[in-house]
Amino acid sequence: MNTLKTKFISLGLVVILLSSCTNLLYTSLDVLRPAKVAFDADVHNLLLVNNTVVQPVEYGHTTQLINQNPKKVLINTDSLSIFCVSALSDEMQSKDFFTKVTPIINSINSSENFSAKQLFNSEKVKSLCNEYDADVILSLDKIKVNDDLNEYYDNEFSRYLASLEVKIETEWSVYYKNNSRARLEQFKDTLYWEGEDYGRTRAMNQLPVRSDALIDAAITVGRNSINRFVPYWEKTDRYFYNPSNKVMKQAMDSVYVKNWTFAIDLWKSAFEKTKSNWLKSQAANNIAIAYEILGDLDKAFEYAATSYTSLEELTLVDYDAYVRIVNYLSELNQRRKDVKLLKVQLGEN
Repeated sequence: MNTLKTKFISLGLVVILLSSCTNLLYTSLDVLRPAKVAFDADVHNLLLVNNTVVQPVEYGHTTQLINQNPKKVLINTDSLSIFCVSALSDEMQSKDFFTKVTPIINSINSSENFSAKQLFNSEKVKSLCNEYDADVILSLDKIKVNDDLNEYYDNEFSRYLASLEVKIETEWSVYYKNNSRARLEQFKDTLYWEGEDYGRTRAMNQLPVRSDALIDAAITVGRNSINRFVPYWEKTDRYFYNPSNKVMKQAMDSVYVKNWTFAIDLWKSAFEKTKSNWLKSQAANNIAIAYEILGDLDKAFEYAATSYTSLEELTLVDYDAYVRIVNYLSELNQRRKDVKLLKVQLGEN
């Protein structure tokens, strides 16, 4: 595993923007999130395998038109696993998390039983790992699609509505070269298209061709699955308070040049000198964010809790401020848990 190491605690470049004419300043941080599935930190070469059986053409496709009973339709889905695996392979190779990613795009499963999942035995795992020089195998074992095409008439606005909902369920297994016991994972994704018009045909024509929509859905699922298997960066919002207090204003001057240590000292000074619980809450909130940016999540949580306590001591509580700090405490608590997972996933324990 390569480029993500040592970066999980760092945040993206901070840019302060005025959110409105209020005393709040907005910043966007880049936070590294752990993958849902953690690979052993010592693996370098991944083999991505298509091990699926094609879904029967008569399974999972329903059309419901106005004044008609639901009708099953036939759609060929034999290429969905190919598009899904190919899209995930492209994403994995672009992330450079593994030294090498080798995809087997076409299914190696010779079974015709769609309902039964066929896992690899130890001999098969060793054979594949040796043949493709892999430390670990990620296998797509099933891709199941349920799609509904619906048509409605809106009497209130005298218009036609059409919708196509595609639900895709994927089942995966992970095998290690020296331990063939499979780890099984299952995910569900939903994609949705809709159209509306005063003409019935025009509303329906706004939807994609159904077979094309299924392919688009499979590609989307493949691309989005990268965050299930590889740690990923995500933008998250933070809000600094910038009241008219002189010391708080000086601290914000340090924020603009990213001098976090000096800003923290000023906010602490404002916190200690004021008798206003509202100003204490604002100063503690800002200190918490600065400590988060510096990578000290425990200190960040401590001051966020102080901000919450100060806010509770007010006779009249600002509801928006209360919601923000409660959400921030929850976010920090989750980030502390995430860091522990990231250390395991990135081999930094």
